[in-house]
Amino acid sequence: MRIMGVRMRFGWIWILLLSRILLLSSVLVVATATVAWAHVVLTPKNAPADSYQKFVVTVPTEKNIPTTEVRVEVPTGFTVTGVQPVPGWQHEFEKDGGDITAITWSGGKIDPEEFQEFAFQARTPKDTGDYPWKAYQTYEDGSVVEWIGPPDAEEPASVVRVGSGGSQNSSEQTEEETREHGTQDETTQTTAGQLASTGGISPFVLYGSSGVGGALLLTVAFALLRRR
Repeated sequence: MRIMGVRMRFGWIWILLLSRILLLSSVLVVATATVAWAHVVLTPKNAPADSYQKFVVTVPTEKNIPTTEVRVEVPTGFTVTGVQPVPGWQHEFEKDGGDITAITWSGGKIDPEEFQEFAFQARTPKDTGDYPWKAYQTYEDGSVVEWIGPPDAEEPASVVRVGSGGSQNSSEQTEEETREHGTQDETTQTTAGQLASTGGISPFVLYGSSGVGGALLLTVAFALLRRR
């Protein structure tokens, strides 16, 4: 009887440990997704040199008040040829000698737990390398978040890597970007569906496979305990 009692006690300890591990992992998943959504991001992350590309600026609202203006500075070497109109928003260009050096979108609102995409076309530089795109996000209260820091900063600028030109190189970069960002894109699509239907990000979607795995682990633990 004493041995049975010891086994039962250790069984319950294992269950409690598994529960805590699963809870911690779930919190980390949600926290990571929140950080990803809080950044102003320019895509694609990779582009061939000296080519025309469509770029998209994704702007989420991380505060409890709406975003009312977005300004993006164009890095030297990029030539912006036009923007895609966004209903409810107006765009304004800053120019230097005929070249567009910055784009500002204003007049609309991005409410909390929502995001907006601003698309434009540009020709990439002939020189390869990493090009940061500085962005300035203005909120309804007049506060401005400056996305201009290095990649490891709390408010980093989005970086586009320009590689050597050619269709083969472009294909390789696309495959690399898919490997690096495929999971994030799938999460974005799923979350976008939640945003469209509920106006916010569903924690159950972010929980994903970790919740299923947790249920399986708990089931196995209970089965082993009962068997003992």
